[in-house]
Amino acid sequence: MAEGKGWLDEAARLALAGATLGLVASTTQNAFSKTTVGFSPIFTKYGSNIGYFAVMGGVYAGVRNITSQIREKDDFINGSIAGCAVGFIAGVKKRSLASGVGACLFLGTSVGVIDYTSRIENKLSELTPAERERVRKEFYSFSEEDKKSDSS
Repeated sequence: MAEGKGWLDEAARLALAGATLGLVASTTQNAFSKTTVGFSPIFTKYGSNIGYFAVMGGVYAGVRNITSQIREKDDFINGSIAGCAVGFIAGVKKRSLASGVGACLFLGTSVGVIDYTSRIENKLSELTPAERERVRKEFYSFSEEDKKSDSS
């Protein structure tokens, strides 16, 4: 993202989306608890989920866009760094540095792989149908030796 304040808008948007997801999680926890007394436990007993998910969304968007501006590239590595930051926050919430590092590695790798593969798909969708067919044939073509070994 090239704009200076664009990252702040996206961070706020994802923080709001995270807060909404946290509200859904709190509501679900309240619905499945054994002592459900109205809707107030959504905010009092399980309300920390709302802030937690909001922080996760905001940190992800903020870190992703700030690293994009610092590196002056918009690629999958930005998503990996942001996923690592969010994973570290998730691990630190458990009050364990080992959990933070493990979640950082897991989420950083997962988000990076998802980002990388979605960019490949987007690049393929930009091709004309004839170019897509050529790429498909190149990708799925077998050499004569492969065909012989498969048939025997």
